[in-house]
Amino acid sequence: MRAALLSDIHGNSIALNAVLADIASHGGVDAYWILGDLVALGPEPVRTLEILSALPNARFIRGNTDRYVCNGDRPSPSIEEARGNSHLLEALVEIANTFAWTQGMITARGWLRWLGELPLEMRVTLPDGTRFLGVHASPGQDDGPGIGPNRDATDIAGILRDSQADLLCVGHTHRPWCAYGRRDRIRRWQHVGVRH
Repeated sequence: MRAALLSDIHGNSIALNAVLADIASHGGVDAYWILGDLVALGPEPVRTLEILSALPNARFIRGNTDRYVCNGDRPSPSIEEARGNSHLLEALVEIANTFAWTQGMITARGWLRWLGELPLEMRVTLPDGTRFLGVHASPGQDDGPGIGPNRDATDIAGILRDSQADLLCVGHTHRPWCAYGRRDRIRRWQHVGVRH
């Protein structure tokens, strides 16, 4: 089974089309697993959802920005933080405007409910019995520090031990990176632009 893992598309249909063309040039895949942050911050949220939803055997989970678009949660700075530090007001207004625009675009085209109903995680038992878990930031969370090269190997081992998964894939950090090994001893290496 060949699966393409995509994450943090952020409404960038140009980059998405380039990735999909690259996948096709390498013989395609059996499934597409999309690990959140589909629409917010980019110029074409609706077009991005149209492309993604047309993919064969696609499964989706939500990311933190998908939640922000759908239910009004927002990243920092909060109103309270901006009241305490007026220098944060410009960032607060920009964030509010960006998410409101994205929400308006997907609402007008009928995608808000679909996006809001995406699950927090994806579990698949692979043909060889491997228990796969796909999440956006970390198991049980679509936000926070995520899992990446700066995360301690002991922390990662604990996350894996508690996840009831043999293979955990995450997005969120916008950094290609891989850790592997037994749950009690994680080895890792960092990649830029490497396909697995």
